[in-house]
Amino acid sequence: MTFTRIKTLTLLVCTLLALSFPGYVNCANKKGSQPAAAAAAAAAPPLEPEAVIEEVNAKQLEKLLADKDYVAVFWYARSCVTCDKVLAELEKIDDDTDSFGVDFVKINDKRLAKQYGIKTFPALTYFREKEPIIYDGDLMDEEGVLDFLTSLEAMDLPDRIEEVNAKILQKIIEDTDFVAVLFCPDHETCPPRVMDKQQCRKCAKALQELENIDDEADQLGIGFVKIHDEALADEYNLGNLPVLVYYRHQTPIIYEGELQREEDVLEWLVQNKSTGDEDDVIEDVTSKTLSTLISNIDNLVVLFYDHGNDDSMTVLEELEQIDDDCDKHGIQFVKIDDAKAAADYGIDSIPAIVYFEKEIPNVYDGDLMDEEQILKWLLGQLEHDEIEDVTDEMLDTMIKEGRVIAVLFYDNNDKKSQKVLEELENIDDECDALGITFVKIDNPEEAVEYGINKVPKLIYFEKGIPTIYEGNLEDEEKLLKWLEEQTSSDQIEDITDEMLDLIIEKMPHVAVLFYDKDQKKSQKILAELENIDDECDQNDIAFVKIDDDKEAKEWGIDEIPSIVLFERGIPHIYEGDLMKEDELLGWLVHQKRYSEIPEVTDEMKDKLVENTEHLAVIFYDKDDKQDMRILNELENIDDELEKEGIVIVRIDNAAEAKEYGLDHLPALIYFENKIPALYEGDLMNEDEVLEWLLVQKKTATIEEVTDEILVNLINEHEYVVVFFTGPCEPGETCDRTLNALESIDDELDEAGIIFVTTEDTAIAKKYNVKSYPRLVFFRNRDPLHFTGDLDDEDEVLAWITDDETLEIPGKIEEVNVKMLDKILAENDHVVVFFYAEGDKKAQKILNELENIDDECEEKDIDFVKTSDDDIDKEYDLPGLPALAFYRHKFRTIYTGDLMKEEEILEWVIDLHESTADVIESVDRKTLQVLINDVEHLAVFFYDDECETCPGILEELENIDDDTDKHGIQFVKSNDVKLAHEIGIFAFPALVYYETGVPIMYDGNLESNEEVFNWILEQKADQSIELINRDQLIEYIATKDFLAVVFYKEDDPDSPRVLRHIELIDDEAAEYGIYIVKMHDKLMAKKYGYRNPPGLTYFRKGKYINYDGDIDDEEEILDWLTSPANMEMTDHIEQVNRKMFEKIRKNSDYVAVIFYSDECKQCPRVLAEVEHIDDDADKAGIDFVKIDDKQMAKEYGVFALPAIVFFKPTSKEPVIYAGDLYEEEQILSWLLTQKDPSGDVIEDLEGERLVQLIEESGSIAVYFYADGCEQCTKVLEELENIDDDCDKHGITFVKTRDFSVADGYGVHEYPALVYFEGGIPNVFEGELSEEEEVLQWLITQKTEDRIELITRQMLETMVEETQYLAVYFYKINCNICDQILEGLELIDDECDVFGIHMVKIQDPQLAKRYSIKTFPALVYFRNGNPLLFEGDLQNEQSVLEWLIDDDNRELADEIEEVNERMLDRLMAESTLLVVFFYDDDCAECEEILEELEEIDGEADMFGIDFVKIASVEAAKKYEIVNIPSLVYFRKQVPVLYDGDLHQHDKVITWLTSQDVFEIKNEIEEVNRKMLDKLLEENEFLSVFFYEHNQPDSVAALEKLENIDSETDNLDITFVKMADSRYAKKWGVTKLPAMVYFRRRFPSIYRGDLLSEDEVLEWLRKNRFRQPELNIFMYALIALALAFVVYTAFLLQCFKPAPPPPVQHPKQS
Repeated sequence: MTFTRIKTLTLLVCTLLALSFPGYVNCANKKGSQPAAAAAAAAAPPLEPEAVIEEVNAKQLEKLLADKDYVAVFWYARSCVTCDKVLAELEKIDDDTDSFGVDFVKINDKRLAKQYGIKTFPALTYFREKEPIIYDGDLMDEEGVLDFLTSLEAMDLPDRIEEVNAKILQKIIEDTDFVAVLFCPDHETCPPRVMDKQQCRKCAKALQELENIDDEADQLGIGFVKIHDEALADEYNLGNLPVLVYYRHQTPIIYEGELQREEDVLEWLVQNKSTGDEDDVIEDVTSKTLSTLISNIDNLVVLFYDHGNDDSMTVLEELEQIDDDCDKHGIQFVKIDDAKAAADYGIDSIPAIVYFEKEIPNVYDGDLMDEEQILKWLLGQLEHDEIEDVTDEMLDTMIKEGRVIAVLFYDNNDKKSQKVLEELENIDDECDALGITFVKIDNPEEAVEYGINKVPKLIYFEKGIPTIYEGNLEDEEKLLKWLEEQTSSDQIEDITDEMLDLIIEKMPHVAVLFYDKDQKKSQKILAELENIDDECDQNDIAFVKIDDDKEAKEWGIDEIPSIVLFERGIPHIYEGDLMKEDELLGWLVHQKRYSEIPEVTDEMKDKLVENTEHLAVIFYDKDDKQDMRILNELENIDDELEKEGIVIVRIDNAAEAKEYGLDHLPALIYFENKIPALYEGDLMNEDEVLEWLLVQKKTATIEEVTDEILVNLINEHEYVVVFFTGPCEPGETCDRTLNALESIDDELDEAGIIFVTTEDTAIAKKYNVKSYPRLVFFRNRDPLHFTGDLDDEDEVLAWITDDETLEIPGKIEEVNVKMLDKILAENDHVVVFFYAEGDKKAQKILNELENIDDECEEKDIDFVKTSDDDIDKEYDLPGLPALAFYRHKFRTIYTGDLMKEEEILEWVIDLHESTADVIESVDRKTLQVLINDVEHLAVFFYDDECETCPGILEELENIDDDTDKHGIQFVKSNDVKLAHEIGIFAFPALVYYETGVPIMYDGNLESNEEVFNWILEQKADQSIELINRDQLIEYIATKDFLAVVFYKEDDPDSPRVLRHIELIDDEAAEYGIYIVKMHDKLMAKKYGYRNPPGLTYFRKGKYINYDGDIDDEEEILDWLTSPANMEMTDHIEQVNRKMFEKIRKNSDYVAVIFYSDECKQCPRVLAEVEHIDDDADKAGIDFVKIDDKQMAKEYGVFALPAIVFFKPTSKEPVIYAGDLYEEEQILSWLLTQKDPSGDVIEDLEGERLVQLIEESGSIAVYFYADGCEQCTKVLEELENIDDDCDKHGITFVKTRDFSVADGYGVHEYPALVYFEGGIPNVFEGELSEEEEVLQWLITQKTEDRIELITRQMLETMVEETQYLAVYFYKINCNICDQILEGLELIDDECDVFGIHMVKIQDPQLAKRYSIKTFPALVYFRNGNPLLFEGDLQNEQSVLEWLIDDDNRELADEIEEVNERMLDRLMAESTLLVVFFYDDDCAECEEILEELEEIDGEADMFGIDFVKIASVEAAKKYEIVNIPSLVYFRKQVPVLYDGDLHQHDKVITWLTSQDVFEIKNEIEEVNRKMLDKLLEENEFLSVFFYEHNQPDSVAALEKLENIDSETDNLDITFVKMADSRYAKKWGVTKLPAMVYFRRRFPSIYRGDLLSEDEVLEWLRKNRFRQPELNIFMYALIALALAFVVYTAFLLQCFKPAPPPPVQHPKQS
């Protein structure tokens, strides 16, 4: 203790002396000196560095994203000045982001950035559970960035509730007014996907349900997050988890309801949100929120207003007074200031009030200033049911949603409409009860759209399909009955032509029956087609009919009736028999599922040309066999064309073909934006046709046209160039000239000039073409002949694009957008009149402007007009018409009166003659044009809110003229958004563009002299050496690293490319890379560049070519300095300091041998280490050598040679201390340093491997072969995920056992097969991507996926699996992938039913099962295949088909079932016979053969017959002896105790009444069973009923009460749900009771709900036997008496026979 005090006192004295006499006191160091002190100071531990954002490479970032939930990534570039400024600001918030659990890193990797959509730098991406979101705010505002990273909005993931930690949750609660928090157990308590605890299952289920309302809550302004933190939940005393807590203005409310009822939760959140507002104001909402509120709130009032409008604000003040009253009555009141939202709901004038009741809108048309009247109206809406008034937009929305609605089109000022409306109000409630929304609309234009010319009129919509009511609207009862029929009946809807156009436009698949309702054939066909209407609905095909001859003719339909299927607007005509509805249905479904070339009429073709951007039309003759063969060939390219967006159709119409000048068929014409091109090649060669069509679409070519096509083009387009070749054969002069002119087609296309060619001569003669070839230019239909040299394409191009050629004297030329861009780019002074085509006012203005056109031309001012679509948006105009003057590309818009041409002329001349003494301000489009067109451009970006900008701008005005003298254009822009897009966040900023490549100024902007000098330096910077061929050969031989830029001198893009590379020249030199440029075409061709520019990289003479973006200098530098590209030989690479820094950045593990040329032992050590370089490389360790003593000392190496190992987990390297001459020892040390655990994938073979596969729950087997390089490389990658697999409970092994591989159908190596419970699944991805493999394995382990199998696996599974569904598909098949996703959704349900689903890619095997098209599904039931022929895209129908008993059962065979299927049958089948047997049972086979004899008969009696060989199932149902036959009637078992070898006795027993009957219950029978009962029973009572019919259910309940009494009367009582069979016995209405007395029926006519009356009636009928017998005897006696009497009469009154004829001789 004393010593401690003395020590403290000494320290204090020393400190005081040190402060008093600095430099003379050295405490605790008696022998020390000043140098020693300095050394001590140097050795003292440094202060903790400030937090910096960690630098990562691509691999590290990938790992970080895999491990961390929240990662912020700052993307930067080397030559980006703003990046450094932004980074300095973001460093300030690094600690704060850490505290919120957000990892902040930075990366310089342009290639990776592009993958995440980053094009400009700097940029910030926030990854939330690997989902990226790009920050679009101001990166210089670090607080704004921090708020973004920790905000609820940034964390929001679609359809997912975000997980937060306690720190983030606290901030969210503080920053967010409304937030719902789901508290769940810790991840340790409930690991992901582990559901063995009740609270874990409860939390998972709640989360699953609540995910469904996450988006709705977001739209309502309510945040939704989850937190796994039991400690925090205990702190809040929340009790058992999960618990939902709603924070409203930081005040918590606990939800007491059921968390799995998401609708209740959402309603509760909405209610508590509106009551939680402390201020008594109407809540403001966004458009998205409004949509959600309408969907979820029954009674909602919306005020559409404009905060800048006085009337709106006055109305708002009034309405605030009734807000509370609305709340009391359960009406929520909101307001929205959004003109677009108002327009969407059809609100034309603001302010306006709309009341929504259960999503149905009603517009208030009273006095908005009278709040009492509004409240009264709202309460009236609440209390009384009225037909709501809607706008056309509201109506369109309701129809689009597919709701069932009745719409009354009316006129509010029409007396008849008013009268009809009064009547129809009476049936509004009844319509609600039928599920029909009843609305009305007063809008004549909307009525006309649906073909209604006279109101009032009513249309019924169901699934978007309209049906017009033709009856009397004033008879509401008839209308109601009609509406009821519409909802219940499945009739094909009748529509008008206007409706048809709307339906085709809005629905993807529409089948249309064109018919004549007065035609008998049409009526007959219509009756047949009604049968398939429902099936069409199930296949999402709308089916409608139209009785309109005119509309039919518009589509080219000549024969009525006819069916046309419209697929996304493209018509397919049905040519089969309309009376065969099943064939038609099959055709419709086939057309929907498979793509074929549709047959069209000429009218259809015209519509398609008008509306389709890319269209190919085949003209053919269906009676010509050669044409049909060609058509079949072209069917093969239909799918490829569809992918490329080209619609292909066929037409059999010779007259239409002649209109296009086609004399020989078949022929192909391609239309692009209505411009046709004729195919001249071989139509039998589909590959050639496909290639031609793709070339037509993707490139500009000179189209071949006929005379007829040419006439249309000249009439419809402003500028058309025609090359008249005359008759022209390949190789002739005209053909060579045409090929040469192809080189200028692109330039003409860019200028908006159409270039075509024709061999036809008729039109040529019309325009005075006498010799061929000849070029004629049509400008607004005015022809001009070219008289120059046609072989000189440059001269032709110059002539066509010359202003004098384009101008038509005395007329303002009409130009398109492309031509306008060209004119503005090439002319200094241009006046442009922008207008809308068809605008009468614009035409008047044009007439006036024509008067000043000549004066403008005299001043060398071009005057043009343009009316292209959306021209105002393209040129950012305030409106149309508009007049603008462009001077040197800078625009000024005229604001005066456009009708006063003299004033306009004066304004134009003034602007033309004035000179600009200031830096020109430019808009976005002009700036983009300048960047692209001006070689040297300086742009000053400023912000209107920037205080220093005006002063700096004033200074820079002084150097504007000087920059002009040096050929540098200086402009300014205050477009902040544009600045942000190019990475500028701090203002002001100066950017210099040279050939479009930007460089940012980072000096003092207030010194105009410095700015001017910097700009001149940038212009003069030409740092890349130009070399010739000899120099290239010399440099390749002498320089280790040489980069050569090959370019063309005459290429306008070359300066830009060279400028990009000049920016990285100096930095590349630091790596020892010398960059040169060369324009030698021969050398460029030698090194692989036929069409420069290109970049070739020589490393010690070996070269590689760059294949990336040559305009991205950062990417080029990364490529040049990439360690993989800088590696020259198989030896250890020598690197410098800069190269080593690059390697460290990109490699996780690096070994460095430091050496020196002066070191004697270094060469020997280097020679030893060379032996292990390849092994280290295979292990993922980069090995390099460095000759730099100073650098070695920095890493603590003072004696050379030395080996140092760098790894990512440690900042300090590890120095090797062993024997440098033992390479094996060095290699072992390196491998240990890399991976201390040294785990490798275990190698197994033979029985041990097979046993492990059978016994392991989850095992991955890697099959590989010796001598396979690919196998070895993949294995190295997979070693990296071995530990991860162990963590997830997946055993990973490898094998070279070919016999095991063959057993599973593995013949190609390497391969990976995952086994779960012995079931194989083949990995079909990229095996070298270990992360992808790991993710796949984890998915297989945690999720139930459809397994991929081989042919051998399938054959094994077919034998061993009772119920197996096999999905056959092809690779690179989009529809296959889509269907597979759907089938994944039903995989779990299939498992529940004991059906195993797998997938396979084996076209040859598919043929064995008659599969011709892919994808396909085959169902194997105990090895017997059944092909699915329905719609595979409807996964629910697939599931229903698989579990359907008819498909499960096999003809003449008792079905084998598994335990799951047996459980399902128990639950679903009322009569089930189960044969329990054992595979080892000797007599079971004989018994089964006997029982097979009666399987079919049992089916006829409605008895399901199955067999099962399962000891567990036998135990479950308490079966002691095997074999046994058990009869389950409604799950009640009865054991058969007779002889199982006698099938006759078995079937008799099964169908006997004693076994069949269940006490106190009326038994269900089928027809066969009823017939048997009628034969066996004298007295039988049958209750005929319908399932789910209320009357039947009620009657059945009553009749169950008298079942035992009927038994006492010896009357068998059964029930039957078969309306058809009931009709046989005279029953027309169900439910009904029929009593059979010796098969003689009597129908009960009384009240079935009175069981006593029914019983009494049965009793009377039962005991009426004597009377009935006497009656029968009397009847027989009368019949006999009648027969005897008839015989007596016949005998008595029999006529006498005639006398015999006398013989002639006797006479």
